[in-house]
Amino acid sequence: MNGRNGSYRAAPKLFGLIPVVVVFQLLCVTTRAQADGLFTPFAGTVFGAKEAERVTTFGASLAGMAGGVVGFEIDFAKTDEAKNDTLLLAGSKLTTATGNVIVGIPFGVVRPYFVGGLGWLWYKGAQSDGAGNASGDGLGIDVGVGVMGFPWEHVGARIDVRYFRAIAVGDSGVEFSLDDFYFVRVVGGVVFRF
Repeated sequence: MNGRNGSYRAAPKLFGLIPVVVVFQLLCVTTRAQADGLFTPFAGTVFGAKEAERVTTFGASLAGMAGGVVGFEIDFAKTDEAKNDTLLLAGSKLTTATGNVIVGIPFGVVRPYFVGGLGWLWYKGAQSDGAGNASGDGLGIDVGVGVMGFPWEHVGARIDVRYFRAIAVGDSGVEFSLDDFYFVRVVGGVVFRF
């Protein structure tokens, strides 16, 4: 996947089922362990390593954590249209959907955590040669850190920083490598605990 030039090597459709199966299995495990449910609408920004432009992003996550220590999260986010040719081409948008494992360290009302997982990235927008629109999708990974705070029993706040990178899939369907397209996402939101 390459958001800059619109060329993609999409994975076989079977690989798109992997996050769904993992999400189902881990949600079943955390449900049996009397997990806290966490719903977080969020907003923030995405950016690349060298580009100055920040592209606004928004989305939501739904998580379950057993005892605030180990859990699973489904995360969905979209960007606004990019205004300049930096991280994305002008007029382009990016959508991400990931399933992540969360490992937290509860300290009273504060919960720092590590997060990482696998998902799908969708790109839609301009082609690098300006000859119309391009779209594509493919596997991606994300890793990050964050902190949640719960000054009230059912309402809190969350700040999260994640690194996303596309995964290239070889023609055989079993060869994987990191692609050139990557970005960092920084978001904050309100957490509703149930």
